[in-house]
Amino acid sequence: MPIKMSFSVQSVVIGDTVHVGGGDAGYDRDMCTVMKLEQDQWTELPEYTAKYSTMTSLANRLVLVGGQDPRNNKRTNQLAVFESGEWTHPYPPMNIARDSLTAVSFNNHIIVAGGRDDEVRTSSVEVLDVASKRWYIAQSLPNPRSVLKSTLIGNTLYLMGGFDHIGATNTVHHVDLNELIAKALSNLDTPTLWQTLQEVPFKWSAPLSIGRSLLAVGGQVDRFHLSSSILLYQPDTRRWVEVGDLPTAQLSCTCSVLPSGEVIVAGGETGVYTPTVDFFSISAN
Repeated sequence: MPIKMSFSVQSVVIGDTVHVGGGDAGYDRDMCTVMKLEQDQWTELPEYTAKYSTMTSLANRLVLVGGQDPRNNKRTNQLAVFESGEWTHPYPPMNIARDSLTAVSFNNHIIVAGGRDDEVRTSSVEVLDVASKRWYIAQSLPNPRSVLKSTLIGNTLYLMGGFDHIGATNTVHHVDLNELIAKALSNLDTPTLWQTLQEVPFKWSAPLSIGRSLLAVGGQVDRFHLSSSILLYQPDTRRWVEVGDLPTAQLSCTCSVLPSGEVIVAGGETGVYTPTVDFFSISAN
């Protein structure tokens, strides 16, 4: 990959095309950079004025969410959709301006969680009902977190790692999105919906879903060592079990599954920013 990216970098697959962007693209990139990989060729989309944003997709369109405007260093609450070769704003802004967040699309809704709000990490979760173009406040995360990463397995959202109020964390939270959205739209108080899995062994691992399986890719073993391990979570034993290895040990990468079943691992750090993309196949069985 020609552009170096790390931390809140996100990858989104639309059809056969992989998009990698958001996050931190180094000191030489003030704007949000998004790269598109199509037929083994990387191209760069027009820059967007919000670094440290996150990405998702909606109706086969790429969506950038939040970020920090480098022109004034203020967080933004905007959503930008890439269509007809440019960034547009067809949806209303979030209630809370934030960067270093995570976002997913689910059943014609966009769910955003965590991030930084005015230099303070937030536990806020919001839901955009796409049909009505209205934002709703959802049940907050158990604790404030930024630079967290997410993946979906069925109707369950998993959030992994990032920073909490103490520092880097290896905590994994999950929630049933049908319940989260229903409670948000009805504005009903409810017992805690968020649940916690066994911690990932390493910090800065990237979540990956293959079928109904949750995996954790790479991470930081300690201050001086990174991991190349691919770990599979076993619900019956509540254990993380190694099932494979990355070609290169790294932390804070992003992972996506292509229609072919191949997995793309992009960005991340191997001690310094790495501009590489590794392709590999893995069985979750």
